[in-house]
Amino acid sequence: MPDYKKYHRWAALFAFLVSLIIYLRTMANTVSFWDCGEFIACSYTLGIPHPPGAPFYLLIGRLFSMLPFAASIAVRVNTISAVATALTVMLTYLIIVRLIKQWRGEPQTPQDLLILVGSGLLGSLTFAFTDTLWFNAVEAEVYAISALFTAAIVWLILVWLERSDEAYADRYLLIIAYLVGLAIGVHLLMILALPAIALIVYYRLLDKKGERINLTNFVMFGFLTAAIFAVIYPGVVQYIPVMASRLGLWSLLLLLLAVLAAIYWAVANEKRYLSVAFMSLMLVLIGYSTYSMIYIRSGLDPEIDENDPETPAQLEKYLNREQYGDWGLMPRRYPGLPMEWQFKEQNPGRDYQTYNFNKQMNFLWDYQIKKMYLRYFAWQFIGKWNTIGPDGFIAENFSLRSLWGLPFLIGLIGMVHHFRKHPRHALSVLSLFILTGVAIVIYLNQENPQPRERDYVFIGSFFAFALWIGIGLSAILESIQDVFKEKPSYVKWMSAAVIAALTLILPINLLAWNFDNHDRRGNYVAYDYSYNILQSCEPHSILFTNGDNDTFPLWYLQYVEGIRKDVRVVNLSLLNTDWYIKQLKNEEPRVPISLTDNQIGQLSLIPWEAQKIKI
Repeated sequence: MPDYKKYHRWAALFAFLVSLIIYLRTMANTVSFWDCGEFIACSYTLGIPHPPGAPFYLLIGRLFSMLPFAASIAVRVNTISAVATALTVMLTYLIIVRLIKQWRGEPQTPQDLLILVGSGLLGSLTFAFTDTLWFNAVEAEVYAISALFTAAIVWLILVWLERSDEAYADRYLLIIAYLVGLAIGVHLLMILALPAIALIVYYRLLDKKGERINLTNFVMFGFLTAAIFAVIYPGVVQYIPVMASRLGLWSLLLLLLAVLAAIYWAVANEKRYLSVAFMSLMLVLIGYSTYSMIYIRSGLDPEIDENDPETPAQLEKYLNREQYGDWGLMPRRYPGLPMEWQFKEQNPGRDYQTYNFNKQMNFLWDYQIKKMYLRYFAWQFIGKWNTIGPDGFIAENFSLRSLWGLPFLIGLIGMVHHFRKHPRHALSVLSLFILTGVAIVIYLNQENPQPRERDYVFIGSFFAFALWIGIGLSAILESIQDVFKEKPSYVKWMSAAVIAALTLILPINLLAWNFDNHDRRGNYVAYDYSYNILQSCEPHSILFTNGDNDTFPLWYLQYVEGIRKDVRVVNLSLLNTDWYIKQLKNEEPRVPISLTDNQIGQLSLIPWEAQKIKI
C-alpha cells in the first residue's frame, strides 16, 4: 500500500494528541501532595531533592519553569509529565505496530492496514487511560519521564532490528546507551528493561550467524547480560561516586581516558562488537554525568540541599541512599519479625534469614505480591476496587461502569497469540513484564504497612501488558480473516465493527471510568492546606513538620511563590541528620542552636540502659 506510512504517521500523531489533550485537561494546576512540591521547588531553584536525586529531571524542570506558557511555575513543571506521558502513548502505538509486523509484514491491503493501525491505537489508548499512567501524567513526578525512556529504548531496539543489516545500524544501539545514561538521572526503573533489549539483540545475532539456540550460547548470553547490567548497576551508578570519594576526582578522568583508549584500540583493530561495547559505556558515562549537577549545585548551598552532597564522600552517601538503610531479600519483613540483633540474642546459632520461613512465604504472597502488585495490576485492566485491602471487589468489579475485565482478557489473548506467532519477541516482552513487576516486589521486600500506594513503581509492567492488548486485537481480527476468508466483504465490515466495539469498551470506557478520579483541575487541597499552616504562624516562627505531605508543599510555597519565607520549617525526620541541623543553624532564617558544627557532627545515638527509679 503506497499510503501506508502516511496513515501510520497520522495514527501515531492521533494517539499523541488525544492523550495529551486529556492529560492537559486533567492536569493539576498547582502543587500536589507527596514529592511533587519538592520536585517543583528543586526544579525552579535547582536545589537538591531527596536521595538519590534526579538531576536530568531537574534540568528539564528548570527549562520548563523558564518557558512563559503559563503563569504558574507548578503548571509549567507539571506539563513535563503530561507531554512525556503522551509521547509514551505514541511510542506504545509504534511498538505494537512493529511487533505485529514481525509476522504479518508490511500491509498489502486495506485490511492489513486496518489490523495494524487499529491494534496499535487500541493498545496505546487503552494504556493511556489506565489508572497509574494517568495518575503520573498529571503531576510533577519522575515516573512519567522514566516510562518515556523505557518506551523509547524498546522502540529503538525494534528499529535496530529492522535495519540491523544496514551499515550504520549500530548507531541505534549507541543511542540506547546514551538514553540509559540519561535515564539514570531520572530514575533507575528503566534499567530493568535492559534484559528484554538484550534478548532481542541475542536472537538477531544468532540469526545473522546462522546458529540455533542451544544451552551453551544461551548461558553465554545470560552471563553477558548480567555483566552488562552489573556494569551499569551497581557499576556506574554506585561505584563511580565511590571512586570519586575514595580515590579522588582525578580517578574519574583516568577512567574516561581508559575507556577512550579502549575505543581507539577496538576501532583500529576492527573489533566491531568491542568498539560498540566501549562506545556504549562511554555514552552511558556521558549521560550519567548529569549527576555532576548535584555536586556543583550543592556546593553553592541552594535553599533545598538535602544530604548536602558537596564533597565526594557526601555524594557517595547520597547516591547510595544511605539515610534509608538497606534490607536484603531475606527475611521477608512480615509484621512481628524481630530485629536481627534481638533474634540472635534470643536464638544463638539459628539462621535469621530462614526464621519462620512459612510465615515469610505467606507474607510474600498475601501482602507483597497480591496486595502490592496484583491489586495494582487489576486496577489497570480489570477494575479498581477499594484501596484499603484486597477484599470486597466483586460487586464493583462487575458493575455497569467498571471495566468488566475485558482489557485483561484481550491482553491474555494477545500474550498467547504473541507466543504462537513470534515466541522470541513474546519472551522479550514477558521478561519486561516480570522484571518490572513481580521482580520489583521481591527485590524491594516492602513491609506492612506502607505510607502510600506504590502502584507507580510498576508502570513498566503495565506498559508491557498494554502491548499484548494491542496484539490481542490483532489476534481477533486475524481470526475473523481466517473464518471468513471466502467472503472478503464480511471481513471488512466485521473487522470495523469489532474495532468500534472494542474502542468503546476499552479506551473510551477507561476514559469515562477513570476521568473523575484523575481530574486534578481545581484541586487546591495541598496548596490551601500548606498556605493555611504558614499563614497561621507568627512572624519568624519555627514550624515543626514530620513527613512529605506536611513539608514539601510548604517548600513549594516558600521557595517558588515566596510565601512566608520568614517561617523556618523544621522537619523532625531530617532532624536526625547532622547536615540538616547545620543548615538550620547556619542558613537563613536561622534556628538558635548553640552547638558548634564540630559538636553537631559528633552527635550520635545513645543506647538506652535499663534503670531502676525510686519514687
